[in-house]
Amino acid sequence: MNMLYKSLAITISTAALLTTGLAWAETDTANLDISIIIQPACTLDSVDAVTANHPTGTSGAQAQSGQVRVTCNSGHAFKVAMSAGGYANTGQRRVESGGNYINYDLTRSGGATAWGSNGTDADSSMNTANDWNDNGTGSQQLFGYEVAYTLAGSEPAGTYTDAVLVTLEF
Repeated sequence: MNMLYKSLAITISTAALLTTGLAWAETDTANLDISIIIQPACTLDSVDAVTANHPTGTSGAQAQSGQVRVTCNSGHAFKVAMSAGGYANTGQRRVESGGNYINYDLTRSGGATAWGSNGTDADSSMNTANDWNDNGTGSQQLFGYEVAYTLAGSEPAGTYTDAVLVTLEF
């Protein structure tokens, strides 16, 4: 029986030594830093074209409308600016066909406020009061415009065109 106690004592002592040998003597810690950066971003999703087809002899006030679609990060400030177009003359926008011109106005929807500069560039160096300033919502936002013009009824037949540069600044 003495042998059994000696064997049991050796087994317990060995287990105790092995267990204490595996214990951690010291600890050290560090933080795992996590950063998620959302870069400010905006996209000029689309700009509706304005097309009108009038029969010869049409006269009087005419208007066509469309929309500019913009998507920006929520809360991010942006500006939509428009140039005067390629045929502007002394602050008046014009469409052209074979050296013939028809004056037009470009306004925000409703026709009360001119939209864009009276210069040649769509940027802050010109008439910034007519730019559209807003803040993003994270979803697509719509900004309506209207192109208004008056026909005399005697304009030469042709396709009258102009190109207005739309710029999204953010």
